[in-house]
Amino acid sequence: MENKDRLETTPEYQESMQEFGFQWFRIEDIYTGKISSSVDPFVSHRIKYFTLLLLTEGETHHEVDFVTYTLEKGYCLFISQERIQKFHESANCTGYVMNFTEDFMVRNFSQSAFSKISFLSNYVLNPTMFKDFGDIELFITALKRELTLDLGIVKENLVASMLTVFLLKAQLHAGHDLKSYRGDFATFSKFQYFISLFHKESRSAKHYANLLNISYKELNNLTKVFTESTAKDYINDYTILEAKRSLASTNLSIKEIAFDYGFKEATNFIKFFKRATGDTPMKFREMRFGNSKN
Repeated sequence: MENKDRLETTPEYQESMQEFGFQWFRIEDIYTGKISSSVDPFVSHRIKYFTLLLLTEGETHHEVDFVTYTLEKGYCLFISQERIQKFHESANCTGYVMNFTEDFMVRNFSQSAFSKISFLSNYVLNPTMFKDFGDIELFITALKRELTLDLGIVKENLVASMLTVFLLKAQLHAGHDLKSYRGDFATFSKFQYFISLFHKESRSAKHYANLLNISYKELNNLTKVFTESTAKDYINDYTILEAKRSLASTNLSIKEIAFDYGFKEATNFIKFFKRATGDTPMKFREMRFGNSKN
């Protein structure tokens, strides 16, 4: 299985990605073949950047981490980096795809803005869907204008500022008000970050509570506030999702993946995976990708 980790685009779009880590193009160009790619966008592939899908007319479906989402006019779907995505081949829609890298975000987003946009630090929760978002057309029109002008060295800053404002408005539109538990959210973000670093070494909630210098009970209550899940379930969900991504985007055998995720025996990993998903890792890989490598 080929390791698919980015969607390459035509030179005029790729140029802006290489220039400062931001690109955009019409979603219908994918369906009409105007976007050249080293991978098939209609086959599951892992992305190394953040993506915004914005629908201006019609309807389409988009698969993210093996779940299909329906997008209609006025919908916006935010997809974090490192996720597995797939465009559906049949679509009757117009809209835009925007990609930006983590480096672009780090260079241009203030810490204050970043801390207020909860879905930017989302390591395991579902992609964020915004419905009936009226600011899409306004944002697109303004962005088009700035990208066509010769703005020199301030071009990146202007684009980033517009994107920041759009994402902040999206945060408000989704009804995510973090003001009442801002300190707790900072702790929860650290918890997410630690999971992303250490999930292959430990799935113990007590281990992460110690890293955060809080009690197990505090961590459990905190996790329930933001996810309605226990800390243990949240850690396991992240591990399962990463295992699915490994099954989808690498040639590693089931045994190799099991060892990589800290399981001393492949049989234990298989039981863990099946208990969470209802399928064995082999069955999951076969059903979705036709690859039966054990």
